[in-house]
Amino acid sequence: MNEYVWKLDVEYPEGALFPEDFEPAWWAGRKRADWKPEGWEPDVEYLERFQTTRFIWPSVRRVYLSRTAAVERALLLEHYGAKVRLLRSKPLEFEERSFRRPLRVIRGGAA
Repeated sequence: MNEYVWKLDVEYPEGALFPEDFEPAWWAGRKRADWKPEGWEPDVEYLERFQTTRFIWPSVRRVYLSRTAAVERALLLEHYGAKVRLLRSKPLEFEERSFRRPLRVIRGGAA
């Protein structure tokens, strides 16, 4: 059975990020706090969860362990106007590696 990890390559909509020539330079490419998708308004559930009226982009993990999780996040990002490419790793190979020191065995129950 082949196992893979998945990654998202996200292109945010125009205006959602600070431009590359923005000063100070360390803000360039970061998400703008004043941007929101056209027509988006926070509902009661959003306000209770995030305690703010500003739009917060869903987080993007470095890698996803399942295609399903990666696709679900990609669809959410696309719903808000981002363009997303789904990237799959080459098949993963695992090999046993020795440890520098022996593993401790953790035993349950009363001490």
